[in-house]
Amino acid sequence: MEENNLNDYILTAEHIKKEYNGNTVLRDVSIYIKKGEIYGLIGKNGSGKTTLFRILTGLIQRYNGTVSVGKVNTHKSKVSAVINSPSLFLNLSAFENMKAQAFLLGIHNDSRIKQTLKTVGLQDYKNILAKNFSLGMTQRLKLGMALLKTPDILILDEPINGLDPDGIVELRELLLNLNHTDGMTILTSSQIL
Repeated sequence: MEENNLNDYILTAEHIKKEYNGNTVLRDVSIYIKKGEIYGLIGKNGSGKTTLFRILTGLIQRYNGTVSVGKVNTHKSKVSAVINSPSLFLNLSAFENMKAQAFLLGIHNDSRIKQTLKTVGLQDYKNILAKNFSLGMTQRLKLGMALLKTPDILILDEPINGLDPDGIVELRELLLNLNHTDGMTILTSSQIL
């Protein structure tokens, strides 16, 4: 890819190779993600989708190849992700879970938490304990936690797993709204077309 064309991309990964115990999981994988677009990776279990997402977010540091976010070689401020289901505090409410995540991110603004709960459709459930949530509500809470820092890029690893058809439609509409309203770049994966 020509250098001047790389400026068109908010996220690039070039010639990524990752091995575990001599088993090649990713071999010469390159992706180029444009700002404001939605991308989907489709593949069977074990095809390397989660490994690639972990590399893109900086959770895996040892690999061959390069990853760049924007024009800077960093993973810090522009990317949020839900990979392998981040843990929730089941005995805390949705609001309290969001507050704990906000604290970790250095966000001390309850209005940001309330706005994010509204964005993911949980404003009326903010005082309900996470252990009482349906799978769809749990997915929305995890998504809300990822949205707290208003990322440029949102990476979701198999977000529709276990959702019923209505839950899939709701999640799809939410992601489309984030993309259209906020111009958020979204990268998601699935085993299902």
